[in-house]
Amino acid sequence: MSRTIRVGIVGGGGIARHYHLPSYARFKEVQIVAAADVSQAALQALKEDHGLESLYEDYREMLDREELDLISVCTSNDMHHPVVMAAIERGLHIYCEKPLALTHAEAQEMTEAAEAAGIRTGVNFSHRRTPASRLAQEIIASGALGAIHYASAIYAAGGIAYGQRPGTWRNVREKAGFGGLGDMGSHVLDMMMWWLDCGVEAVAAELGTIVPRRIDGDSGETMQVTTEDQGTLLLRYGNAIMGVLYGGYVFTGRGYDQRAEIYGRDGGLMYDQQRPYELSVYLPKEHLQRYHVLREGGARDTPYTRILVPERHLGLIPGDPGARRTVLMDFIDAYLRADDTGEPFTFSPGFREGLAVQEVLEATRRATLAHSWISLPL
Repeated sequence: MSRTIRVGIVGGGGIARHYHLPSYARFKEVQIVAAADVSQAALQALKEDHGLESLYEDYREMLDREELDLISVCTSNDMHHPVVMAAIERGLHIYCEKPLALTHAEAQEMTEAAEAAGIRTGVNFSHRRTPASRLAQEIIASGALGAIHYASAIYAAGGIAYGQRPGTWRNVREKAGFGGLGDMGSHVLDMMMWWLDCGVEAVAAELGTIVPRRIDGDSGETMQVTTEDQGTLLLRYGNAIMGVLYGGYVFTGRGYDQRAEIYGRDGGLMYDQQRPYELSVYLPKEHLQRYHVLREGGARDTPYTRILVPERHLGLIPGDPGARRTVLMDFIDAYLRADDTGEPFTFSPGFREGLAVQEVLEATRRATLAHSWISLPL
């Protein structure tokens, strides 16, 4: 039978408080034992909002003193590598925020060390749980589109007064690694490789910084921005699939705008995160009849049919209207299943998938500097 999973949280910011902790709280088998953060304010928020008492300013002290099974890494990107390597040394399983590391070399070291030590890993590519994304993956995997030849994807955040926002660690390459492409684009990079079931073979790219200086939100001093505001990629995926991908912060007034289009020999689909419970598709009749049609296509101005996401992909949580499962919840399910059955732990996305994304990000930087195509693997 399953036992209690004792969890430590490293990094007490918004992603820990609003995603990781509520996801863990769904499981009676999980106990949040302790948390660590360099910020006293973050620790106080964890104490007040979640009732945590064992709080540390140094994650290493927490790892040394507490009896843990699993840690959640919710820090700035520069701390992923040292925290993960310290956890691996102690034999702890790991669920890490994306992107996995600052560099491809770091991500490779983390992945190889975790695999050698038998560590269970997960990476928070959270949009694998968006219902329409899951339906898109199902349709592509079914072969309904035929041989795929083109894939475009975009994930762009955009508010107002972008240039006046105070600078944060996300604007510093030494802490973030990447900006809009690594932050937003890493989600759709993972999504595309998951949907298409293949990696990237080559990339050409351009990274751009629209606002090169900001006022540091902590010090009030002018700071140099060393991460990109936006990045555009041309990609050659496996199986001769051509692609375009964009990640950035500069879509004024759009909020979070995630879209993708996939085209194959026999059909296509259009995904829009703003419509998470439906998908626009052009499918052969024998495939289309499997789904509930919301709006008929076939007309000149509306060639694509809009279909409803089936209940099996919604991830609804019984007894909590409107609440949906998270990727972290899927990770815990896989963890418990391995404990209960004695079978090998299997879960995706883990460090291996995080490494694949990191490799594309590294190739992107090299392609931008060289103004040429970069082939993968690196």
